[in-house]
Amino acid sequence: MAKTTCAKFTYATFVSGGDGSSAPSYTGGVMLEDYLAKAEITVDRTDEKEYADGHLIDSEKIATAAHMVMELVNNNAQIKKNVLGMTEASGGSGDLLQGQNDPPFVGAGVLMANRFKGVITWEGFWLYKTQFAHQGVSAETRRDRTNWQHDTINGDTVAIKLPGETDVSYFAHKDGMTETAATAWLKAHAGISDSSPAEETTSAATETTSGT
Repeated sequence: MAKTTCAKFTYATFVSGGDGSSAPSYTGGVMLEDYLAKAEITVDRTDEKEYADGHLIDSEKIATAAHMVMELVNNNAQIKKNVLGMTEASGGSGDLLQGQNDPPFVGAGVLMANRFKGVITWEGFWLYKTQFAHQGVSAETRRDRTNWQHDTINGDTVAIKLPGETDVSYFAHKDGMTETAATAWLKAHAGISDSSPAEETTSAATETTSGT
């Protein structure tokens, strides 16, 4: 099965929950269309090995953190404020200020398409509690052809505890969906109603789906 594309970067501000007694809750959910050039999700794991009599007898690979890297075609002001924590200058100048403020925690998700023997299915990822940072910007001058260059944001996901689960969770994942079903799945995690415009949404829904 080969991945063929990624789509629909989605985020919502983390409010509370995820402590085992209540599910995570979010507000201000937004699903962005045509913003995403590349998405990568990785998991940190321990790599502890136990040897005896000259050979391996046990191994431990426990997940300790998850990370999301998003390459964005459009890193607009709303993302800079709501995801990266930049603040708007007073006085109405429209300037965004990067200070020592700590970026907010958000729930963040993405869809990926898979193709196998001509059949395309979609999978979704929802990272429950992630803090993004913008590492800076760079650009090259145009030469004999356009060199498309994108901003990249990096997120670290902390563990949360879902009600009824014995283990912690970093993200939820579901595959084998149609694009329509995957979009609805991602919107449900972010608390976005189907009637909400893609880039002008406000959510106050509570997360109910446990991770896999």
